[in-house]
Amino acid sequence: MSTDDSMISLLDGEALRELQTRGKLRLNAPMKEYTTFRTGGPVDMLITPRRTDDVSAIVQIARHHSLPLTVIGGGSNLLVSDKGIRGMVIRMSCSGASGEIAVGEDGSIIASSSLHKEDFIAFALDHGFGGMEFMAGIPGCLGGGIIMNAGTDEGTFASILTAIRYLNRDGAIVEQPITSAMGTYRSLRIEEGAIILSAIYRLPAADRRAPVRKRIAAIIEERRYKHPLEYPTAGSVFKNPEGFFSWKLIDDAGLKGYRIGGAAISELHTNFIINLGNATSHDISTLIAHAIERVHDRFGIQLEPEIRLIGEV
Repeated sequence: MSTDDSMISLLDGEALRELQTRGKLRLNAPMKEYTTFRTGGPVDMLITPRRTDDVSAIVQIARHHSLPLTVIGGGSNLLVSDKGIRGMVIRMSCSGASGEIAVGEDGSIIASSSLHKEDFIAFALDHGFGGMEFMAGIPGCLGGGIIMNAGTDEGTFASILTAIRYLNRDGAIVEQPITSAMGTYRSLRIEEGAIILSAIYRLPAADRRAPVRKRIAAIIEERRYKHPLEYPTAGSVFKNPEGFFSWKLIDDAGLKGYRIGGAAISELHTNFIINLGNATSHDISTLIAHAIERVHDRFGIQLEPEIRLIGEV
C-alpha cells in the first residue's frame, strides 16, 4: 500500500502545519520499523507527539478531518497487517522526548504513558522506591502496560496505580481513580477506547536499594534464559486459559519449533512466536491461527491471542 492521496487530501495545509508543530510527522511510514515483530506494511500518516499535552490536539485534528485513527505504544504486543494501516497512527513513543516523570508532594510518582518501563524502574530505584520489580524485562511503554494490566505473580499495574489521566472517545480528558479491584487478567476495567496520557503510582519505600536491584537483575536474567529475546517477537502470544498454561498446551500439541514461512513457534518458550528474519505478518497470523486450531482439536480448549492484530486485512 502506498500513501493514499485521498487520505492526505483530507488535511488542508493549516492542519498539516499544526500536526508538524505537535509532533514528528511521517508519511507512508513502514510499520515494521515501529513494531517488535519487525513486520507490517505502511501507514498513511504516523505521528509521534512531542509532548503528552499534544495528543489531544492531534486527536481533534484527525477526527475533524474524518481520518481513521489508531494509537500504539512501543510496538510490543502488536501485529500489523502486511497491507498496513489506513489513516493516522499516533505513536506514544517510548523513545520520544515526551516521557515525563516526577515525584509528587505526597510521595507518589507521576509518569506519562510514553515512558519506557525500564526508565520508570530506574527512576523509582533512584528515588528509593520498590514494588515495581514485576515490570523488569517487560517490553514497551507504561501506557500499554496500563491498558493490559501487565504483570506477573509478583504484581500488576493495577496493584500500584492510584489514578490515570486519559483522553476518551469524545476528546475529553478524564481523571480516573484506580483500585486493585479494577485489574483483571490482561486488562484494566476502564472506558473502552481510552488513550492513556499519564498515571499516578503509589510504591512502597525501599529502605535498602541493593536487594531491589538484585531482584530486578534476577528477573531479567530469568527472562533471558527462558525467552527467545535474540529474535524479533511480540512477547507472549496467547493468554493463559483458566487452569492451564498456553505454552504447555502448545508444546503438548506438538508445535514446538513449528514453522510457517519466516515465522516459528519458539523451541525455548512455546508461547512465543519468533521472526526468523524474513517473516511476514501473514506468516505470523497464519501460525497463530494454526496453533489455535491444533490446541482446540487436541484438547478442546480455545486459545485467545494476547497480542493486538491491526490494519487492513
